[in-house]
Order: sequence, then C-alpha cells, then structure tokens
Amino acid sequence: MKLQGSQLMAGTPDFLWLLDNEEILQLMLFACPDGVVVVDRGGKVILYTGSSEGIFGFAPIEVLGKEASGLFASDETWRAFSEALGRDGAVKNLEMQAVRKEGEPFWVAVSAAILRDRYGETIGTVLYVRDHSSMRMIQNTLHDRNRQLNDLVEELDFLARHDQLTGLLNRSSAMEAAQNPLIACGLTGRPFSVVVFDIDNFKSVNDAYGHLAGDEVLHSLAGVMRQAAREGDIMGRFGGEEFVAFLPAASLEQAVTVAERVRALVKEFRIPIGDGVFTSVTISAGVAEIPGSAETLREAIRVADDRLYSAKRAGRDRVAAADKLPGNDRTRSAA
Repeated sequence: MKLQGSQLMAGTPDFLWLLDNEEILQLMLFACPDGVVVVDRGGKVILYTGSSEGIFGFAPIEVLGKEASGLFASDETWRAFSEALGRDGAVKNLEMQAVRKEGEPFWVAVSAAILRDRYGETIGTVLYVRDHSSMRMIQNTLHDRNRQLNDLVEELDFLARHDQLTGLLNRSSAMEAAQNPLIACGLTGRPFSVVVFDIDNFKSVNDAYGHLAGDEVLHSLAGVMRQAAREGDIMGRFGGEEFVAFLPAASLEQAVTVAERVRALVKEFRIPIGDGVFTSVTISAGVAEIPGSAETLREAIRVADDRLYSAKRAGRDRVAAADKLPGNDRTRSAA
C-alpha cells in the first residue's frame, strides 16, 4: 500500500522503502537547492528538476530531449567537462560557464557522476548544478580589491624608496641597492666605482629665479643622469643638490668617463624655468673606486665626496679622481 505524504511524515518508514517510493523521491528532487539534470548516453536531457528551472530559466519542456550541451556556454566547455568525467568517473564542484534562457552566460559549479546499471553498463550521467554567479562576483570583487591593494603597496613602496622630486632612489635606498652588486664585484674580482655630483652655485639659482626653478634644475639633472647611465648603474639623490652614481664593474677610468659625460650634458642643457626663460648650470664630481681608492662603500663615498670638493676648489665644472688637484687647499666650499 502506498502511503500519502502526511502519513509518511507521521511515521518512521524504513530507509530502503523510502528510496523505493516514487512520491517521496519526487519530493526530494523538487526540494533540492541545486539543479538536477540527468543525461542519457547520447547526451540528451531526460530529467530536469530540482532548482534547474530557477537556475537556467528554461522550462522542462524546453530542455527535455535536447542536447545537454545547450545549457552551457560553448561546446568546448561541455567537451572539457565530458573529458574530465570520462577520465575520473566523477567531477566535484567543477566551475563552468553556463547560459541562461536569455543568452546571458554565468558561472556554475557542477558535480557529476556516471550512472551505471547493476551490470556496470553506463546508462547516463547525473549533474548537480549550483549557481556560482554570486560567488564568482565576490571572488572578482576580492581579486579587484587585492589588485588595488597591491598597487597601493607598490606605490607606497616606490614613494618610500624614491625621491619625489627627481624620481631617483633616495640615499638609503641607493645604498641598499648597491649592496648586492658590490658583493658580486668583490667575489668576481671586478672594481666598483662611486661618483658624487654636486650642482655648482646652486644657491644662486634659487636666489635669482626662486625655488621652483631650483626644483626644475634638480629634476633636469636627474634626467641627464639617467641618460648617461649604463645598464645596471644605480643613480640616487643624496640630498639637497648632491647626487650619487654607483657603477658596478666600472674601473676608476670608466667611472671618470661616465662622470664627464654627465658633466658635459648638464653644461649643454638649457633648463626651462618658466615664461620662456632658460638657464644653465654646471656640476662638479668626485670619483672613487673600490678597492683602488677605498675598501668599503661608505669609505668610497667619503673619498668621492672629498674629491668632489677638491674639484670645486679647483674652479668647479670638472671631475676629480685624485685626492688633490693643483692649486687647491683643504677648506671646503659650500658651492
């Protein structure tokens, strides 16, 4: 005797008996929060229930007997699903692009298994389909937020490491960037050179044209240094009108060549300072080499700095690679 729904709820039927009862099985299928789609061996839909209609938008009559692949965004999507199913016998939460009745593609998570009869023969496939649109939207939003956060972190890192006016590395970052190349040069027996630059009479530029013009001069010098740099050279602003170049694998003579190129380019460069007015400046430079002039990076910077001021005392607009130039003394000039 077949029990009615109310009678079923009142008692505690045997589990196997429940599975043999068509009415309760239908109720279970209709109540399933996922779409339930059963496909025969030929790929045609033979059962379309659960939340399928709510997910896809198709009524059962529009789907039954049709190719199941029509529920998905492309034949390639269905083919990839079929290959995974054939290889493993089942798939779990496989993300696929399906298509709604209106033609709108959307994401679903599909779990599926091959159905076999008692003799092991394949009779079809059952698919449990869950709408993943909201989940994918959340994932995309999180991805966008993470990308924006990463971009912000990179921007903050750049600002922390670089001088905002010139875009060159700041003092501490330039020193840090020089460490690994310096170690590599030491291990391979190659030299490592340091050049310290300083703009001549920079205070007079500020006094004559204002600090905005001075900023333009600093910015222009940074551009010239980038232009003159070799691949792998490290350029930085040490503060004020003083700049530094760390030159891996450059001998003292090669570093002098780089410094002279920067000096000549700066001297020829006409710097716009507003209202059609241009000015020009010169620079002085001191050069030191590791290990020829010093043993450590800080010592090399000190030697290059001393030689820079030696160049200034000798008349400015020149490069000094020796500790003394003819006619100078030991008193530093601020310009």
